[in-house]
Amino acid sequence: MGRRLAYSLCGSGLLLCALVAPALGSPFVYVTEKHSNAVTVIDAANNEVVGHIAVGESPSGIAATPDGRRVFVVNAGSKAEDLSVIDAETQHVVDTIPLPKLPLGVVFRPDGAFAYVTSTAANNVTVIDTADDSRGVSIGVGKTPGEPAVTPDGNHLFVPNAQDLNHPVAGSVSVVDTTTNQVVDEIPVGHNPFAIAITPDGRFAYVANSNSLMTVGTGTVSVIDTATHMVTTTIPVGKNPLGVAITPDGRAAYVTDFSDDTVHVIDTATQSVTTTIKVGRGPLGIAITPDGRFAYVANRQSFGFAAQGDVSVIDTASNTVIATVEAGSNPTEVAIGASPGTACAGDCNGDGMVSVSEVVLSIDIALGGGSVEQCEAADTSGDGVVGINEVLAAVTSTLDGCPGQ
Repeated sequence: MGRRLAYSLCGSGLLLCALVAPALGSPFVYVTEKHSNAVTVIDAANNEVVGHIAVGESPSGIAATPDGRRVFVVNAGSKAEDLSVIDAETQHVVDTIPLPKLPLGVVFRPDGAFAYVTSTAANNVTVIDTADDSRGVSIGVGKTPGEPAVTPDGNHLFVPNAQDLNHPVAGSVSVVDTTTNQVVDEIPVGHNPFAIAITPDGRFAYVANSNSLMTVGTGTVSVIDTATHMVTTTIPVGKNPLGVAITPDGRAAYVTDFSDDTVHVIDTATQSVTTTIKVGRGPLGIAITPDGRFAYVANRQSFGFAAQGDVSVIDTASNTVIATVEAGSNPTEVAIGASPGTACAGDCNGDGMVSVSEVVLSIDIALGGGSVEQCEAADTSGDGVVGINEVLAAVTSTLDGCPGQ
C-alpha cells in the first residue's frame, strides 16, 4: 500500500521524478562476487570494505530499492537460481525468491513497487511484487536479455537483448509497458547489447553493445530516443562495452570496456567520447553515487576463471581513479544503497516518526517552496536538495515506520 501511494507522487509528472538522491544516508556500495557467492559492502565515505554478505550461488546482477532499505541480488547458480533479498540495516539476507533459469539483471521501478529480473535462458523478464516479494507475470522479450533499465516516470522498461553472449550478432531492445506488462516495441541496435542506462530526464536510453563476451571487436553505444523509439546516434566505444551509467545531472555517460580495461566517458551533449580512464582488469558493472561525484567500477578480471578482483573508484570531476578496493572473486555488478543505522528520512522534529505534515513539507522543499533548513531530515544525502527518492523514503517512513522503531 505504501509503495503504491508513493508512486502516485512520481506518476503525477512532477519534476521530482528527474531528481535522484539516496533515501537513508551516505551511500554504501554493494558489489557481487561472482565466484565467492557473496556481496562486498564498501563504505563510500572512506572506500573501506565493511562487510561480505553470503548470498546464493554465482551472484551477478544487483540493485538497491529506491528507498535504500533493501538490496536484491540475482544468483545464477548451477544448483539453485534465485534472488537474495538483503536488509540494508542488518546486512543480512532476509528472503530468497526462486527465479527462472540463468537469471542475470535486476532493476526497480522508481516507486520500488516492482522489480524486474531478466532470464537469459527463458528469454523473459520476471516481475516481482516487492510488497510481499512474490513472483508475478513473466514477460517474453528478445533472446538473451541482459541488464535492463526503467524510465524515470516508471512507465516503460527497456531490455537489451544480446541474442548470443559468445558470438557477435545484431541485437535489439524490447520496450515494455509497465502498466500492462506487454512488449510494445522492438528496437534494432548494435551487436550484442548487454546493458542500458536512461538519462535522468527520461529522454534517451544509452545501450552498451558488447560485440559478445568472448569476441574482441569494435564496440558501440546506441542512443535511443525514448519517445520515438528510434536510434538517433551510434557512438564508437572501445572493444567490448558491457556496463553503462549516467551521471545524475545527465551530462555524461560512463561506459566500461571489458577488453581494454578502461571506462569511456561520453559527453551527452556532443554524443562523443571525451575521456578514457584506465581502470582494473575486465571492468563490467558500474554505478554512480547519487551526488554524481564518484563512479564505482567492478573489475571482474575474466569470464574464464576465478580470480581476485577489485573495484576502481573514479572521481567524476577529474575523471581519475582515486582508489582501488579489493572485492572478492570476480566482482561483476555494482549497486549504490543506503548505509545502515542512519536517521529516519523525513523525521523533521526527530520524534522517531514521520507525520503526514512532515511528508508534505518534504514535498514542498523538493518543489522549491521551502528550504532544507525547515527539515534537514528530508535531505538524507546532505547535498542541500531533496529529491524524489528522499520524498518516497519519507512516505515509506510514514506508512511503515522509521527504522528501528
